Amino acid sequence: MLKVFGFVVRNPGLTHDEYRTGHIGYHNSFGRRLNNIRGYLLNVASNKPIEASLGADLIKQITINEPTDFDNQWDGWGQLLFDAMEDYVAAKTPSVDKPGVNGLEADDMVAKVGGDFDDLYGGSPCQFHVDEHIALPVRRPERKIFKLAQFGRRAPDLAPELFRAYLTSRYGTLAAKIPGLRGLVVNLRTELDVMSEFFAADAEGFTPAGIQRREKFYEGFDVIIEYWFDSPDQYVSARNNPDFEDLHRLESRLFDRLFYREVDETVAVMPKRDLPPPFYHR
Repeated sequence: MLKVFGFVVRNPGLTHDEYRTGHIGYHNSFGRRLNNIRGYLLNVASNKPIEASLGADLIKQITINEPTDFDNQWDGWGQLLFDAMEDYVAAKTPSVDKPGVNGLEADDMVAKVGGDFDDLYGGSPCQFHVDEHIALPVRRPERKIFKLAQFGRRAPDLAPELFRAYLTSRYGTLAAKIPGLRGLVVNLRTELDVMSEFFAADAEGFTPAGIQRREKFYEGFDVIIEYWFDSPDQYVSARNNPDFEDLHRLESRLFDRLFYREVDETVAVMPKRDLPPPFYHR
């Protein structure tokens, strides 16, 4: 399974809520039709600060060296899942799923993912591959729930291999025991190039300014850990419980930067990680 994250900042002519509407509505209507897509989620930054959900006291306790301008660099991020790199690279081609007078026809707008990049975004997405570890499979009810994104950067004296090993074993096992947790997924950013063959060669992301913008953004984190709860109070209660003091100790050892954001999740295509059936599916 290939999993790709694409962080975007809104076009400066749009408000955050206008961006949200355009991305969830128009853009997602084409993104979910990408050829051979096996999962498509959109995470939009919540309208309220994380302190409003988790409380200022707890945020102060569990935050380490948060970057000062992080929220100016993104408004949301998409998650794309494909079975293989070949499927991902070939996804932006006309999809034969548009109703026509003679049956299904090819829709060129799918290849352009709606063609709204310049109007929706303020530059190319910061698109990167993640190494996924599912510590607890997500169980989503048919209603909005609380989703917490934990951004972390590896302590410089810790080898990347050990960082991954500790996160996906001891840390993930402890965090997965939080009462009320509906899902826990660890996403480690890798250096695999998932932009060159997906975007046009003249895209803003490949200009010197675009490359510099992406590199600055990536300095903020190495891993994104996703948590799902019915209520933020469940996470607050656990982090204030002495039974989870080991999480604090591990975080001080693993990270030199750690901070949190609430996001609103839209599931456009439910992730399917099993083998695909030998027929058309979406």
